[in-house]
Amino acid sequence: MLMTAIKEYKELPTKFDISEYAKFEVKTRPIYDINQVVIPDKKQAYRTDTNDGLAVVSKSYVVRPYEKAINHINDLILNSNLNLDDVEIRDTVDNNGAVYLRNYRFNQIKGVKMFDNPLERSIFELQFRSSHNLRFAEDLIAFARYLFCDNGCSSVDWKLHVRTKHNTAKDVKKDYTAIDEAVANFIQSEEEKKQWVEKTIAFLAVKELFRRTLAYQIPLPNINHVQRMYSEFQMETLMRLYKKYTDRYGENLFAVFQTATDWSTHVETKGKVYNVQDKRNGRVHQMMNHDIWKESL
Repeated sequence: MLMTAIKEYKELPTKFDISEYAKFEVKTRPIYDINQVVIPDKKQAYRTDTNDGLAVVSKSYVVRPYEKAINHINDLILNSNLNLDDVEIRDTVDNNGAVYLRNYRFNQIKGVKMFDNPLERSIFELQFRSSHNLRFAEDLIAFARYLFCDNGCSSVDWKLHVRTKHNTAKDVKKDYTAIDEAVANFIQSEEEKKQWVEKTIAFLAVKELFRRTLAYQIPLPNINHVQRMYSEFQMETLMRLYKKYTDRYGENLFAVFQTATDWSTHVETKGKVYNVQDKRNGRVHQMMNHDIWKESL
């Protein structure tokens, strides 16, 4: 039922159109050294409407218009079995147009209701990312967004994480059936998640799991020359979050999962948030493949 659209669309509503702020043209031009000699292996990506430079890129760099990619993804969505009756779309244009993100939230594609609160469930989302400053390759990701706390988590099992670099002439390509497969895998993972509430885990096991995965770091000697394989700062953060979720859900795998996805989603950093989120999301996947997690299932 969740895989069948209530209404058949011949074309998508206008809200699927890309934001006007992301429709600008980007080209490349030569760059010169201090002697006004062309640098042969480099060029500059720039906006033709403002003449603003966006990044210095390699000679092999291929400009990928955001609008072209979105038109292709919209076509995949239109030809899939996604329910399109209640879709929220958010475009984010950052760094003077050098970074672009689009989120599709499919409010009719829901995970299982975890508790009495209607917000205690996940919604299926797609996210497309691209850039003109080397920050992102073209990237299309499927993931779950937990409504109560806005935690998000993608899964390597949803078969929709595709990437096309800017140094190849190929565009992002994915058969529309892959979107349907991603939804099916989302629903299956949500059914599994419901079982995690019943899977208790010892407090010391949780600490060891966090130390070996989320908070793991290359050992560095401290002032007492004692090597630690984990970040004490990250452990303090994680255990504080774990206390919040055990107070709500109890000492179980679901609380561990919510702790991990909160930590990976809501990032406070002076650096690039997207970089940190990507790295932390990878750590969440490592956690869920660790023996301590698997033995607790």
